[in-house]
Amino acid sequence: MDFKSIESISLYKQLLEGVSDAVIIYKKSGSILWCNRYASQILSKSGNDILGEDIKIYIPCISNENENNGIITLEKKGSLPKSFEVKREILKDGVHELNVVYLRNIAFFKPLEIKNKNKKPNNYEDNIIPYQNAKYRFEDIIGENKQLNDVKVLAQRAALSSSPILIYGDTGTGKELFAQSIHNASKRGKNRFVGINCAAVPDTLLEAIFFGTIKGAYTGAVDRPGLFELASDGTIFLDEINSMPLYLQAKLLRVIQEGNVRRLGGSDNITVNTRIISAINIEPFEAIRKKYLLNDLFYRIGVVCIRIPPLIERKDDLSILTNYFIKKICSKLGKKRKRISPAVLELFNKYSWPGNVRQLEYIIESSLTFIKDSEPEILLEHLPEYFRSTSIKTSQKKDLNAKSKVISLQEEINKIEKNKVIIALEEASGNISRAARQLNMSRQSLYYRMVKYGIMVSRYRSF
Repeated sequence: MDFKSIESISLYKQLLEGVSDAVIIYKKSGSILWCNRYASQILSKSGNDILGEDIKIYIPCISNENENNGIITLEKKGSLPKSFEVKREILKDGVHELNVVYLRNIAFFKPLEIKNKNKKPNNYEDNIIPYQNAKYRFEDIIGENKQLNDVKVLAQRAALSSSPILIYGDTGTGKELFAQSIHNASKRGKNRFVGINCAAVPDTLLEAIFFGTIKGAYTGAVDRPGLFELASDGTIFLDEINSMPLYLQAKLLRVIQEGNVRRLGGSDNITVNTRIISAINIEPFEAIRKKYLLNDLFYRIGVVCIRIPPLIERKDDLSILTNYFIKKICSKLGKKRKRISPAVLELFNKYSWPGNVRQLEYIIESSLTFIKDSEPEILLEHLPEYFRSTSIKTSQKKDLNAKSKVISLQEEINKIEKNKVIIALEEASGNISRAARQLNMSRQSLYYRMVKYGIMVSRYRSF
């Protein structure tokens, strides 16, 4: 197979789109060449945006040496489960060599792999529902940035009502942290919080998980309540709702409007009183424009819209967050508290942080994992290699941009100065001494500038 033409082979792409695993193809250097739709959903980025990026930004544990890279979790501790079995293989055609990584969702595939076909899962909630408590509160949201504090105030006010809330922001900004905090601060805080990542569940399972099933609805179906029943009188959190199929969004809209659900295969309507908090990783109207989100559904779930600012907009919190994660992770690893070197902090401030706060936490944990007990601070050499290379390139690019801006500024100054000299010579009819006095400079200085800018005095003399 000619790897250079992989994107033009529609059949090959269709096959990869149809598999139940997330598939990412990347070069030996780590640069991503292509991924299927499921991969872009769980990585919270469109396929085009992910192209060319380093695979280790999204999957830090990936190794070119091992075929089986174990299990990874793409969410930080306490967030909705995104645990994946990571496997890698190499494709060769004699000339080219590419890496393919497969991510298989543990939370939703493993429970279905029942060795004994006659044995049913012991507990539906234990096997299918991945998250049923809210441990975070507003005081757990770290930062002093004004934008962030304004968002916290808005979220605290929203918690006092039962209106649906839509939280949007880049991946890793802390959308679920806010969702849990809102639930705990609300009147429903003592009741159940049920969270689900819509991108991590195969489309074929979503309807049964949301609305429940009746025994006999399909082969192997049993009587099970859906998420909306389980979360009645509490809160349901629908993360990455923009990855939900549009037909299911239409059914969700009906549930919100009518306040009841009908189990798959059933005929009875079951009344539910569930508050909905949703999250998406792009701007709401962009999601509507790209047909990721139904327009009518947006107006139902987005009664209150809360935007979480990315880390690049709250760089003043970098030092606070860094020290917080160092303290937290050192305690977890049983290590003495470390400092962060000025060089590392400077690099952090110049970096764009595409993975936001979550990426910052991973970088610090990776650095602290390998630092020696005798070393008092995190140095550049302790940072993951992929981060060092990408962040230094970003820093150098910013420095070049800064230099180009300085050059542009100097050009503007020269342009203004040249125009001033020309105007003075015109008003003085080409008399250099008179023009110099008007400009409050010596004749010699004016003559120097005329030579510098190629100004011919004869043009301005009247005959």
